[in-house]
Order: sequence, then C-alpha cells, then structure tokens
Amino acid sequence: MTCVTALIWVVYLSFFLRSYRRQQRPSILITSGAGKDLDAHCFVTNLGLEPVYLLDVVIDLIEPTGRVVRAVIPERTERWRQAAPGDDDDVRRATTVGALISGGERDLGRFRTLIERASLENPDIATEAAFSSLEVTVILVTASQAELCGASRCYRVEHRPDAHPRLKAMTIKARQLQGYFARRNLTRLLTAQIRSSSAG
Repeated sequence: MTCVTALIWVVYLSFFLRSYRRQQRPSILITSGAGKDLDAHCFVTNLGLEPVYLLDVVIDLIEPTGRVVRAVIPERTERWRQAAPGDDDDVRRATTVGALISGGERDLGRFRTLIERASLENPDIATEAAFSSLEVTVILVTASQAELCGASRCYRVEHRPDAHPRLKAMTIKARQLQGYFARRNLTRLLTAQIRSSSAG
C-alpha cells in the first residue's frame, strides 16, 4: 500500500508540474489580416496565460538568390518623419514595444511599412527589391522568469505580372522560440544589434 500511495503521489506531482509549466509557457501568434498583399497588417497576439513584454521586432528579407538581409525595427519610424514626438504627443504610437497581457494583440503595421522601416535601418535593403520571402520575428521577455523568448513566421511573396505581390504564410502558426538554445540565439541577435548601433 505504501508503494502504491507513493506511486500515485509521483504521478499526481508529475501531472501538476506539467500543468504548471504549460501555464507558464508563452504562446505567441503572428498573423496577417486586412488584406493579402504587402498592404496587409501584421498582428502579434499573446495567447499565454501570463503577460509578456514585446522587446524587439526583427525582419529577415530573403532574395531569390537565397541572400538574407536583416533589420531590427522596434520603432514606428514612419509616425514622425520630420521631427521627434513632442511632450504632448502619445509616444507609444511611435513604437511597437510594450507589455502584452494575456489575450492582448498588437498591430505592427503593414508589411510594406515593415519593409520601409527595415530599409531605413539597413542600407542593404531596397524597398523595391523583389524579395521571394520574408520572416517576421518578435522577441519578448516573460513575466514569470524574465527570460527571453520569441516567435517567428515566414511568408512567401508571390510576384504576379498584373497584380500586387501577394503574401502566403509558409506555416500554419508561428514557430515558438523557447528553451536554452533559442534564448542563446536571441541573446546573440540582440547583442549584435547593440554592437552595431554603438559602432554606427
């Protein structure tokens, strides 16, 4: 009876820990809407049970040759082209970073606008270039453990002779970037961005 009781408690504890970890694990969606071309909007949604902080947005543009150009674009640079926001302006409109509550959603802007922001950050990016695909990656900080995590989703850009380029998601849902190796890669990405900004 002692062994049976101990086994029951072990199974119960294992189930409890699994459920607890599932609740703590972030779940991020990256979706497109309000169109099917580059004028469609890119949305980020937090489906986890805990809030997260959206720290950075990264866009990778893949050319037909396979060359990848990257830019980190957390700011809405198109909001204030001529001058910095004043003290009376809502500065939150000029950035995509910030907290996302459970079930919260954020509009990152049109995909065309994301590419324009990227071209301002990286001179190797030309807005008129015929990219074959693009990948949007969001980097977040968890509320419970203050660790980096993220999600990414890739879209194919279908160029048509007589129509605007259309976007087609290459996966059903966003790829979750979690765990030790994902955190290490995200840390390297942000560290490289900081060094690049300092050098510039």
